[in-house]
Amino acid sequence: MSSFSTDLGNSSKDFLRVVWPVIQPRLGGGELIPVEGATEESLRAKLDQASGIDAWHYSVEGQIRGIASRVQWGKAWDSFTIRYKRDSGTKTEYEKRKEAIEGTRGWLFPFLTVQAYLSGTPGEGELIKVGIAKTADLIKACDKVIAGTKSKNAGIRKTTNADFVFLGWDWLKSEGFKVDVIESCR
Repeated sequence: MSSFSTDLGNSSKDFLRVVWPVIQPRLGGGELIPVEGATEESLRAKLDQASGIDAWHYSVEGQIRGIASRVQWGKAWDSFTIRYKRDSGTKTEYEKRKEAIEGTRGWLFPFLTVQAYLSGTPGEGELIKVGIAKTADLIKACDKVIAGTKSKNAGIRKTTNADFVFLGWDWLKSEGFKVDVIESCR
């Protein structure tokens, strides 16, 4: 199994184990249906790659929405990170979400993005912090950063083969975007 597949599995498991019980009341209750466990393999890959949906939130009212989830272990960076550009030219998360949000063709995208930071290691860590934001707001915030609005808590980070927009939770709030932050009660 590749490192990416392992990380995806760990992220999904810890999201269900640690993060969902904490955010469920803030999202109005209901059930979380992970794409990884409830969807046939080829459709799961397509949902992840094309739409970025990692789980479905089935509400107590019988509504359903997509959630993108990210789990990292170790330190809480208090930010969302979105891949903006790849050296290979392959479409990025930013491009796919922007196209779906602003388009008229009805493409799926996750309504919410959840970024969680856990202590320790996969399968054992506990919640440090979690941030929840509307995916459309994150794309609007990316547009601001790409257009030149930067601070120490928002900007573009270059790696060896891609560029990422990082959006600090405090910066997002100062720019008028709603971010729900939950800290561990340990």
